[in-house]
Amino acid sequence: MGLLGFRTRALRTLSARGSVVAGLSFFTIAFLVFVLVRNTVYYGLDEPIIPLGPLQNLLRLNLIQILLFLSVVYVPAVILLSNAIAGDGAGLSIAREEYRAHVATLFPLWGILFLVAAPLQAIFPQFLVIGIIEISIGLLALLLLMLIYTVWAIKELNYLSQIAALGVFIFSWITLPVFYALTEFLFALPFFILIPLFYIVLQRVRAFEHGRVGERNLHQHLQVLTVNPRDADAHYQLGLIHLKRGNLGAAQRYFESALKIDPSDADYHYFLGRALEASEDWSKALEQYEETYRLNSQYGLGDIFREVGKGYLHTGSVDKAIEFFRFFLKDRGSDPEGRYWLAIALQHIGQADEMRTQLRALLEQARSSPRFFRRENRKWIYRARILLRQ
Repeated sequence: MGLLGFRTRALRTLSARGSVVAGLSFFTIAFLVFVLVRNTVYYGLDEPIIPLGPLQNLLRLNLIQILLFLSVVYVPAVILLSNAIAGDGAGLSIAREEYRAHVATLFPLWGILFLVAAPLQAIFPQFLVIGIIEISIGLLALLLLMLIYTVWAIKELNYLSQIAALGVFIFSWITLPVFYALTEFLFALPFFILIPLFYIVLQRVRAFEHGRVGERNLHQHLQVLTVNPRDADAHYQLGLIHLKRGNLGAAQRYFESALKIDPSDADYHYFLGRALEASEDWSKALEQYEETYRLNSQYGLGDIFREVGKGYLHTGSVDKAIEFFRFFLKDRGSDPEGRYWLAIALQHIGQADEMRTQLRALLEQARSSPRFFRRENRKWIYRARILLRQ
């Protein structure tokens, strides 16, 4: 529901979970609710009702065609266009994680909009006439909501500007002829041809769900292990699972439980710091990062210098932050996140020229880096571009 309030954190949580099956299932239920309401409102209005079989009724709803079009054609087109417009994406390739993040976010978002439009369709069944076009108020509201929320989701998922996201949305509808072909083609297919098609789609869905099942089994296994009050690693592993899913409160509790058992493990302190950082509790996050640094000054191949620097920056110790960022970049000069935060720190002390120098260096390094590197670090590349423009 946070999606309706344009809450970026809600969108990021869905994206991190990557639950394809849940997203498709929610969309399917919401779509059927909207169709049921619409059919009830306009029952028998346009044409006499002709009894049809279950398969024909299913095909007439266009549900199968819509799911195929959106998941196989439209979402990949959005990703490819976003990468092309951003100029720092994956080109003509799509990573599985990237695809899962889009499906797991866009389908629930569209489903919510169907549920919002359903009562509007019942309350305002009237039609608007725009030239030769007749459209119901409920359907018009749905289309407007789809436009606004889809552009917002494209912007946040792909770290694009508002104009670029709108451009992606507009260009993505070059795929509409494919949807038309699907509606005409699938409706004419005999049942025996549909069976293997459904089987292929089912296998793809199962493949995506397989990873989720394995993670769920691991979660259950680790919960059993936490019965042992001295098993710190079980608490730590559960904390990692919850952190990955965006359950920050649960992640913090498990990391704290692990630290009560073994306070000398740098991993436990570091990831508790990551969970606190995600909750924007920077003072406590800095405490954990400093403890990690005390236990292992080269933790994460030196990443801890960047994290301590971020903690100092967000708690007002800008000079200390710059010192840590510069030391970090001596050995990790190609790290875009560290260079971005150094630029922010320089901005805080009024060194605008050096800030721009750092941002230009970041973007130049990104352009000369492999595509997978640009995809993984697009967040910082996007932020650097926006800050440089400002």
